[in-house]
Amino acid sequence: MLRALSAYHDCLCRQKDSNLVPDGYSRLGVSFNLVLNTDGTVRELLPYVNMVNTGKKTKEVPRDELFPFRNSVPGIAAETIEHREKYLFGIEWNKKEKKLAVTKNSLRAFEKNKEKNLAFLGNLSSPVIDAYKNFLDCWQPEQELENPFLVALDKKYGGAKFVVTVEDDNAVYTPLNRDPLVKEKWESSLRNRPIPNDAVMGQCSISGKYGPIARIHDNLTGIQGGLATGVNIVCLKSSAFWSYGHKESYNSSVSQEVMEKYTKAFNYLTSEPNHKKILDDMTLLYWAMTKDSETPYIRAFSGGVGFFTLPEQDPMEAERSERELQQGELDSIFSQLAQGKEADWHSFGIDENTEFYLVGVKPNSSRLAVKLFEHNRFGRMMKNIALHHLDLQLSPEDKQIPIWLLIKSLKSPVASKDALPPDLSAKILQSILGGTPYPRCLFDTVVRRAKTDQDNVSKKFYAVSRNRVRIIKACLTRMNLIKRGGLIMLNTQNQDGAYNCGRLFAVLEMIQQKALPGINATIKDRFFSSACSTPYLVFPRLVKLSQSHLGKLEKGIAVYFEKHLQEIMSNLGDSFPKALSMEKQGMFILGYYQQKEKFYEKKSEGEKNNGAE
Repeated sequence: MLRALSAYHDCLCRQKDSNLVPDGYSRLGVSFNLVLNTDGTVRELLPYVNMVNTGKKTKEVPRDELFPFRNSVPGIAAETIEHREKYLFGIEWNKKEKKLAVTKNSLRAFEKNKEKNLAFLGNLSSPVIDAYKNFLDCWQPEQELENPFLVALDKKYGGAKFVVTVEDDNAVYTPLNRDPLVKEKWESSLRNRPIPNDAVMGQCSISGKYGPIARIHDNLTGIQGGLATGVNIVCLKSSAFWSYGHKESYNSSVSQEVMEKYTKAFNYLTSEPNHKKILDDMTLLYWAMTKDSETPYIRAFSGGVGFFTLPEQDPMEAERSERELQQGELDSIFSQLAQGKEADWHSFGIDENTEFYLVGVKPNSSRLAVKLFEHNRFGRMMKNIALHHLDLQLSPEDKQIPIWLLIKSLKSPVASKDALPPDLSAKILQSILGGTPYPRCLFDTVVRRAKTDQDNVSKKFYAVSRNRVRIIKACLTRMNLIKRGGLIMLNTQNQDGAYNCGRLFAVLEMIQQKALPGINATIKDRFFSSACSTPYLVFPRLVKLSQSHLGKLEKGIAVYFEKHLQEIMSNLGDSFPKALSMEKQGMFILGYYQQKEKFYEKKSEGEKNNGAE
């Protein structure tokens, strides 16, 4: 996983639309533009913001700018190309007196900034560099407390962040932090950084290169449930994990270079909403290993996986319409994939051979547990997702079932304390992406709940619900007990004993309901579980009981049901199965549901005339 994240960092550095912060830089939100004259005097202070739509309103947000890397250290410490008000002007905002003030700290901050930046810019020359050096030389904080530009900011001055530009009568130049000469010198200083004398050298276990080994790995942030300061994957504090004379994280042999790459790539993924989703208490991160734009891959994956859904409301109606159109095109592709046909990914700007990754992580105390790591070709992974949706279908009109709804289907409304495996969601997702059988717990639990739960019509809860039956059908398909694409509708030619027992039970229940309208408890309430487990002991009694119920029905309706009984009994043969395995009980439930669903379909005119209503 660390190798994949390190390689992804290199891909991001080559992507044109990547938001990754380059090595040696920090991204900061800036609210004001300090415009200087060429002689270093302040020409004006301008807002430096973007207007963002938030529903029906717009608001101002700071503009992002890249500055040389910022070290968050306590005390007074100036940075290369400063952006903070106290360091730029040597003036602070007094909250109590609500006015500008010069203090020992602010004067010291200004002097530190002046010393460091004049040294850094000393032999460089451009309009904005020369103007800034003049500004640092001529600015006197004590004499600028009444500066009209600073006074006009009022309380906004406190904590304000600035870029520095220069303007003359002929041109407006780029900000100081983006000046080509500044960037060239800063990046040159990064390349020529000396290796510390106390650095531990060795061969990196990830890249294989020889160089400095990382002692402490940077924190990984943005994880749901993790510490606000961040967590680690590589963390060997206990001496029990030290070996071969190596202590702490030196024992992992991950180079400083690779450590910086994988942590930056990880934190980039957690900061980008399009690359991050939450499933239960697990954070999912996914990416495409491509030098081109990732956008089409991420959109296709998000639209194709069942636990990702389109937002109900989108601030931008045009964007919402575009996404809905793309979703329709995706549905067409998934339909082709499910039928074993080749899908046209090129129309989306996608190479189906691109490597695609998905990581699921969960924090515990200060460490990060990797619960899931999937890697496959994008086309193969999307085909597996399409097959998952096909396996879950009881009809072509069935929509995707999100994983959280699959989990909800395993729970009873009255037995809410029944514990499910904490990693069940991760295992389900793993089986979807890999095209492997679903977790056995998923199948066993849904069959048990369908047998033991009681219907509650007032709360619209049904033990044998459509979602539960869809899960059973999908699991049986992955067990190779049902042919893929089979039993999407009732199959009256199926000779499976368990399937026909389920059909027979549905017919017997319907006969009872027709004969005794408004009955409080049907045979389903009393015998469904036992009939599902041991048909041999239950069905003879139920068939005998149905004869008295048929005698109470009108002749046409009675004949209609008798035909059903004869057809099913002929499929069963001479006797009922004595006991059904868990897999066969799933077939029983599937047959029961499909037969019952058939009764409630809209009947043709011919069926109505034959008393089918």
